[in-house]
This record gives sequence, C-alpha cells and structure tokens, in this order.
Amino acid sequence: MHNTFSLRPLVGYICRTGSKDVAKAPNILQVASTSCNVSSPYGHDRWYLGCAHHYDERKSTYFGKAVRYSSSAAFLQKSYDSDCNQFSKGVITTAAPLPEAVHYSDAQSRHLLKESFGSIVKIYCDSTDPNYAQPWQMRRQLKSIGSGFVIEGRLVLTNAHCVSWQNRCLLRRHGSTIKFPGRVIEIGHECDLAILTVDDDAFWEGVHPLELGEVPNLHDAVTVVGYPTGGDNLCITSGIVSRVDVTTYAHSNFRLLCAQIDAAINAGNSGGPVLKDGKVIGVAFQAYDEAQNIGYIIPTCIVRQFLRHIEKYQKYTGFVTIGITYQLLENPALKSFIGLNRIKESDLPKGVTASGILVCQCDKVVNDEGGLRTRDVIMAINGHDVADDGTIYFRDTERVHLAYALTTKFSGDPCEITILRDGKLQMLTVKLQNPNYLVPEHQWEIMPRYYIFGGLVFVPLTMEYLKDEFGKKFYERAPNSLLRPLSELFANQRGEEVVVLSQILASDLTVGYDFRNIRLERINDQKVKNLRHVEELVHQIPPAEAFVRFQFENEIIIVLSRAMTLQLNQQILNQHAISSHKSKDL
Repeated sequence: MHNTFSLRPLVGYICRTGSKDVAKAPNILQVASTSCNVSSPYGHDRWYLGCAHHYDERKSTYFGKAVRYSSSAAFLQKSYDSDCNQFSKGVITTAAPLPEAVHYSDAQSRHLLKESFGSIVKIYCDSTDPNYAQPWQMRRQLKSIGSGFVIEGRLVLTNAHCVSWQNRCLLRRHGSTIKFPGRVIEIGHECDLAILTVDDDAFWEGVHPLELGEVPNLHDAVTVVGYPTGGDNLCITSGIVSRVDVTTYAHSNFRLLCAQIDAAINAGNSGGPVLKDGKVIGVAFQAYDEAQNIGYIIPTCIVRQFLRHIEKYQKYTGFVTIGITYQLLENPALKSFIGLNRIKESDLPKGVTASGILVCQCDKVVNDEGGLRTRDVIMAINGHDVADDGTIYFRDTERVHLAYALTTKFSGDPCEITILRDGKLQMLTVKLQNPNYLVPEHQWEIMPRYYIFGGLVFVPLTMEYLKDEFGKKFYERAPNSLLRPLSELFANQRGEEVVVLSQILASDLTVGYDFRNIRLERINDQKVKNLRHVEELVHQIPPAEAFVRFQFENEIIIVLSRAMTLQLNQQILNQHAISSHKSKDL
C-alpha cells in the first residue's frame, strides 16, 4: 500500500492549443512507501520506488501508478540549510532559540502590505520546448503568465518553471500599463528559482526592493500576492503556515525545505511573494492537487542559498550530495544486528546518539577511497544527530529529513560524517559533489542530443525521452531494458550514459530492420560509454572495414555497409527533413 499525493507548479498557462487551461494538472510526485520501509530525500524515490503522479504538459493529463519494480533503499541526495542559525553546529540535542518576534497592529500590517505592491511584477512568457522523441524538432510555442517581485540589485525573483525554455519575457509592474522586455540572468531548476532583470531604467523608477525575512513559524499569518488566472489585476489571499517540512519540488522532483500554507493560491501565483509584516518569507510555487487551499512556498533560506550560488560563482552551480542509498534502522532486530545497541554512551561524540541510517549503495564518483561504504551506519552529518527514522532536529521540537543537514554547502565542500563501520565508530570527511545519475533527473534548458548514422537514430536515455516517447504511463509501456537503468541509479563514472536506438528512418539501407527503443551496447565489439563515444567509434572504423556492426541487448545486431551508408546518409536526412546528422554538442 502506497500513500500518494501530487503537486502542481503554479504557472498560469494561457494556451498551448487554443485557450486550454491546464491549471489543474499535476507535475510532480510525492511518495511515502510503507511496504519496503524506505525513505527518500526527494519523496519521489526516482519514479521507480512507490507511486508517482506526473503531468504531461502537451496532453494536460494525469499519470501515475505504483511501479512494478522497486528498491528497498532510497537516495540521499540534496539538502539545504537555513542561514538563520536556528540550530547549532555540532551539538543538536536542543535547538537554538528563535529571534523575538516583532508584532504589528492590523493597520501597520495593511500599510506594509500596500507599500509592497509596487514591487510586484507580472511576467508574460513565450516559450518553446524541444521534443525529445524527435530531438531535431521543437514543439509549438506556448504562452504563460507568472508572478515575481523586485529584490536588491535591480533584480526580479520568480520561479524557474515560469521562464524555462523562454523565447521572450515581458515584465509589468503593478499599477503600470507598460510591459518591459526582461532578461533571464540565472535559473536554478532544483530549487525552482530564477532571477531576471530589465535593462530599461524606466522600469526601476520609484521601485523599492522587498526585504527577505526568516523562515516562517507554524501558525504564522501570511499573505500571498500575485497574478493567478481569473483576472488581470493583482490578487491577494491570506492564510496560515500549517507545516514546515522537506517536500518534493514539482519542477525538478528534488526534495527541499518547504512551507505549507492554507491560502487559496492558484495557477499564475508562481513566483509571487508570500509576505509577513512587509517582508518576504517565501515564494509561492505549487499546490496540492487533490485538495483545496493547500499551497506550498519556497522558504527564504532556500532563496538565500540560491542567491549565494550566484554571488560566489557568478552562476548557479546546483546542489550537492553525499551519494548514497540507504534504509532506516527502526527495526529492533536490524539495529541489534548492525551493532548500534552495543555502543557505549561514553564512546559517542557529544550530541550524537546510538541511532542512524544504514548505507545500501554508494556513488563511486562521490565516495572514492576513504568515503562511505555499503553497511556503514551514518549517525551524524556535520554534527547533526541522525535518528533511526532518518530525521534531524530543525528548530524547537520540529524535525525534518536528514538531507537538510547539508544546507549551504557547495560542490567541493567537505562534509563531516560520524559512522559506525564494522562495529567501530569513525569520522569521515566526504567531498560533496553534484549528483551523478545514470539517467538524469531532469534536462531543463539542455537541448536534446542525438546522432544519426545510416538512418539509425541514437539518443541518450533521459526522463524526458521516456515521457515523450511512451507518454504518461511510460513505466508500463517502456521496455524493461529502458526502465532498468532507473533503478541502477548511479553512473560508474562521470559522463556515462545509456544509449538507445530510438528509431530507424526508412530507407533502402535499412530494409529488414524493424527495431526501436533498444539499448546499444557495442559497436564492432567496442563497448559504448555514451552518445559522444558512439560517434567516435563510428568514425574510427578504418576504411578497410566493410561493415559497421551495432550490437544491442539480447544479442540483437544491425549490420550496415560502411561505404553505402556514407553514400546515402545525406539522402536519408533530406528525405526526413532533418538538417543535421547530429546535435550541436557533438
């Protein structure tokens, strides 16, 4: 039995075909798997653990169902931390006290809210995304509306999904009739945030940037401001913070800190500020699709971390991972077998208890020699005590997923981990890196890659390809050979890819070959590493070789005459109106 809910990003689509409103379609999954006792920092278990709901924007339909194969472990990948010093580094048995709240009268609150209106921006976006099943083609242009707000530095903050694949962005301030051309400076897809600017000085006349506040507390009264569908003017709704937890972000399927509110936010609210006493305490970005008045906001600690990426590196560099899968240690027999019950309290570091999670698999790229190993027990991360249920203290009596302990870390930063290995306590230092998936989690802003030889169309396996090729129920329709790499999770080395024969373009050269969506393994007995390697292997075949042999799964082979293929290649491309035999990156 799997418990499932689906989330949707709150961008308001004007139309993709005609005036179709897709505001009620979900674009995410959240999984709590009770049958195999797993826990994932993203809650979605990589689509192949538990139950999933996603959204196909082209078809505006739901899709999601329990996947037929699953793993008993989940991946600890990304995490984010508050820069508000709400818990101490090292000893984590008690949370640091929260700053004393400043209380405003109703009249003061209304005045602060009204002052903020001039900083709210409506975003008009025209975008065109690619077709991963036909990687040389783009889809039809769509229009969408989102919200944003001005922050320090002549910048506008909004959601990444509001401006992804954008061709043009127009920004209009509240109370103005002029739409100014905007320019996207940086996008963080994992955290669903983006910053824009406007080059025209007239846009900035009289505007006052909004100030970022702190992570909201439970039961805080907040106000959501933005431009949801249903009208052209600014819309204001109020609500209460009902939960602060680590939750799946719809845009990226990454699980980050998030605040839940009961305000009625809708499509088009995406990117709008959530205010408390005149300060921004979050960014509206998605809603619970199966209930009313449940919305989610990105807290300011995530916003600040996104901005720190840009300040430090002049670009967004992505969030980091310790690269493991793990299982919980809530079962007494398992905990005793591992040896946690035999640890003396006097032997434990200060603030660390005899609890933790059990490492199942390790990313070889992140955990090289001296890193984590299978059967290690992670007891503390950066001084934060890890409980048997995979949580750590957040503030006061609140607990959140242990991935939160890696907040504010960048690629290359060290991570101090207390482990139990072979019955002995040890301290490890792991170098944090970006995720090393065999099948990438998302491909936003990355054009599809392909290589065509003799009508054989080769592509790397991605989530986008599976959705475009097999539709909303790809986990039921795709062959096992393409689903299996999802459960393999980690690549053995950077750059490793699963290469797929997507289709065969009809020609006299390929008569008798009727294959598609099969995994390429070798070319002339040379093992294929990635798509670029396919091109290299084909071009390295000496002229003396009469044939090119493509070897696939289940011992399937396709043999082409090298000389005839070189002669007919361009003709095949012309017949199918394909401008190039490979993507620009190759």
